[in-house]
Amino acid sequence: MSRIKVDYGIDLGTTNSAICRMENGNPVIIKSDQFQKDTTSSCVAINKKQIISCGDVAYNARGKSFAKLSNNPDATVDDTYIEFKRSMGTDTEYPSIHLGRSLSSQELSAEVLKKLKSYVTDENVAHAVITVPAKFNSTQINATQEAAELAGLAYCELLQEPTAASIAYGIKAETMDGRWLVFDFGGGTFDAALMEVDEGIMSVVDTEGDNHLGGKDIDFAVVDDILIPHLQSKYSIGSHLEDESSKSVLRDLLKKYAEETKIALSSKDSHAIYEAGIIEEDDEGEEVDLDLTIPLTQYESIVEPIFQKAVNI
Repeated sequence: MSRIKVDYGIDLGTTNSAICRMENGNPVIIKSDQFQKDTTSSCVAINKKQIISCGDVAYNARGKSFAKLSNNPDATVDDTYIEFKRSMGTDTEYPSIHLGRSLSSQELSAEVLKKLKSYVTDENVAHAVITVPAKFNSTQINATQEAAELAGLAYCELLQEPTAASIAYGIKAETMDGRWLVFDFGGGTFDAALMEVDEGIMSVVDTEGDNHLGGKDIDFAVVDDILIPHLQSKYSIGSHLEDESSKSVLRDLLKKYAEETKIALSSKDSHAIYEAGIIEEDDEGEEVDLDLTIPLTQYESIVEPIFQKAVNI
């Protein structure tokens, strides 16, 4: 049987995804169509006209949707979905008001794959390598293959993410020997993999990980331990926290600012947040502003247990 030539690689991430093309033996990132970014938000949105959008446009729609819900629980908003990779290979379903049915993780992942494929304008992407966490089990692997088929890929090769990371960082099986550790703390999954090159062959010797550990947990730690307590200290938001549905909406709304904090504090000693009218009225009729400065020391104390869990693994 002849080998299928595969020129495209896809990282189907929990929070962000990317596509690259092999040129002269090197991977070259294909930038997103609208914002010219290396990565694309792994987000899907469906509006009232049943039009499906993906990427940053969908993520921005999600933010607007939660802002509407926060200020008006009866508001009609677009269906938006994120972090569905975490439920790949499970029976988890994502209800869509506008489609009148539920979607699986595979269907949502397929929409992201279609979006990535659309960045290639000079040919049809029929074959691709898709990276998967080393700890993905056979059910999750099969679900990824199903997503690829739904996205119109005629042939899909799966590559473990630690191997892909090693190659991306310039480790070549034909020029080195030895072992190294890949510490892959992603948006929603974590892998620690012991890699080895022996006689020109690269392989994963052993791996441990957690498919429910990653940047999402850091974001919600900031939300739950910093942002919400700050709002509670300044405003009367009991009604937003007593009802689980309202609390979930508020947490998702604040997650955006937690992500910004996480990025900013990777290179700064503090991060200031100001957003006027994040909630139109609290329980006493006062407009709620998000106005605070988060020092690096406070942030580190909150997220240290999450990173320590990864280190222990």
